[in-house]
Amino acid sequence: MKIFLISNLYPSKVDRDYGIFVKNIEDELVELGIEVSQKAVISGRSKSFWSKINTYRKFYTEILRAYRKNNFDLIYIHFLSHSSPGLMTARFLMGKKKKFVVNVHGSDILKYNKGILKWFNNKLIRETERIIVPSRYFREIIEETFPDFPTSKIYISPSGGVDFSVFNFQNRNKNELFHLGFVSRIEEEKGWRTFLNALFVLNEKNIPFNASIAGTGSQVEEMKSIIRKYKLNNQVKYLDVLSHQQLSNLYNELDLFVFPSELNESLGLVGLEAMACGVPVIGSNIAGIKTFIEHNQNGYFFSPGNEIELADKIITYYELSEQEKHMMKDRAIKTARKYDRKKVIKELYKEFQKLLD
Repeated sequence: MKIFLISNLYPSKVDRDYGIFVKNIEDELVELGIEVSQKAVISGRSKSFWSKINTYRKFYTEILRAYRKNNFDLIYIHFLSHSSPGLMTARFLMGKKKKFVVNVHGSDILKYNKGILKWFNNKLIRETERIIVPSRYFREIIEETFPDFPTSKIYISPSGGVDFSVFNFQNRNKNELFHLGFVSRIEEEKGWRTFLNALFVLNEKNIPFNASIAGTGSQVEEMKSIIRKYKLNNQVKYLDVLSHQQLSNLYNELDLFVFPSELNESLGLVGLEAMACGVPVIGSNIAGIKTFIEHNQNGYFFSPGNEIELADKIITYYELSEQEKHMMKDRAIKTARKYDRKKVIKELYKEFQKLLD
């Protein structure tokens, strides 16, 4: 089977984390025997408005050139918005040559599906054979957004799944202090402020802890300023961007992972990767996060933006017996196992085969 891969999200040497899930899915499909005979991708983030304009000009040109060659069996699109104008232009100029499969991820529907992009998206969706969504939650979003699209053609595949060769439980010595973790882009909607506010509450209640924060974004300096303001310098360590192996090592040092996002996350793979390392997750009770956290079983829910409730849930776990904590950690690993990358991609491969039979 040969596929034409289209994505405006793809890692580069500088932005190694940008669209890494797309590259991971591609690599696993290739391992199963699929050939990526054509590819049109945008690698890394654009640094300016004009750089972005030039990048998309090249991107759409690549789509047209690859489409003309027609040496593929299936077109696999990641991130509907921004990719649809190039593909539908090629379709208009050269006719529909092969079947389309669209992998949506979140903001392509929730944020960018408007104006001219919405027009192109609707055109593409009417002709696609499958819409691949990362969670049950996002399946409902697609059903609401494209009510005429057959529900039988919506397929759930969780963003490439969890790579257990990297993210796995490692026997480790017990931490001297209760260790909390937060891994995300450092942006307002990701909940870093709620996390720090909860840590301030823990301090006020004399709960001993250490915390680690990994990731980058536009609010890193503001976050550091608040850490100093709350006098948390000796307890909170900022680690910047980490590789997957470094993240796995970090997770294995944690007692709890905190996922305080206020966005409608389509899934929240970072929480599942923490669970794969035996770390229960406290997460916002919204969107895709709700599809894998089981309250009081493998973690806890709290109301988005509510630092008091978050602190209370952290204390609830802190006060569990060692046996209760061990049981919750085991359940976290069992949950993550359902999202094992090898299993997820093998099922996706079978779905592709069905379309070509």
